[in-house]
Amino acid sequence: MTSESSDFRQRLATANARIQYGSDERAAGADDKARAIADEAVRRGRGGARELAAELGVSEKTISQAIARAKRAASPSRTLPSDTLERLLAAELEALPPLPAPQWEVLAWLVRGTIIDIFWIEQPGQLLADDVEDAELDEDLAPGALAEACRGWTRTQALAVIDACQRDDLDALPTTAEEQQAGK
Repeated sequence: MTSESSDFRQRLATANARIQYGSDERAAGADDKARAIADEAVRRGRGGARELAAELGVSEKTISQAIARAKRAASPSRTLPSDTLERLLAAELEALPPLPAPQWEVLAWLVRGTIIDIFWIEQPGQLLADDVEDAELDEDLAPGALAEACRGWTRTQALAVIDACQRDDLDALPTTAEEQQAGK
């Protein structure tokens, strides 16, 4: 894959993440608004929804819909921020021991050719190591060392690597000092 294609995919993934973040924030704001309306209607007591509709210049149906949404909405005190997963995965990638870029590239190639399903949650590092060992890789890539590195990752680190590989965001993966200097 060319660096232009990789850059394009990274920019596209970043844009999609921002769009999703905006959508999540918009939904959270709508939930907050619905809870505020529902709380005020209850505070006003009987006829409160009708009074609130007149005060806000909306129909009683709109107030009723807001109250229904508030009942369905997750409690804000129990909801993590919408970008928690992305931040967690990024933090885990920062804590990874670096590998040579060719090892990350072959790992990404293997991940993109593998169906990652729910069973990968239990032992993602071990399953990655198994894939590395099953592949017929050139010895220059040190498949044994790569498999051992995969086994050494925590569950969350391995899932962060899988996510970066699936998104073709290899720049997020730490490379060895020699690789970093060669890129400068």
